[in-house]
Amino acid sequence: MNNSESELNLQIKPRPKETVSLQIPKDTLKSLQEVADYRDMSVEALLKFYIGQELRQELAKLFSNRVARTTR
Repeated sequence: MNNSESELNLQIKPRPKETVSLQIPKDTLKSLQEVADYRDMSVEALLKFYIGQELRQELAKLFSNRVARTTR
């Protein structure tokens, strides 16, 4: 196997996006900025990470609850 065959080709499909505006307490925003700086990322990227992480957990719970109800 040569190098070109062993490389992983990742293709991300663009998804439609919508801008959301929310009010965050200044001290919370300051804390988010500190964490983002520590992780070497933007606050926007950190928020997307947090939302995505929690959303996956909630969807997994929702799915497992649906499966549990249908198997009774």
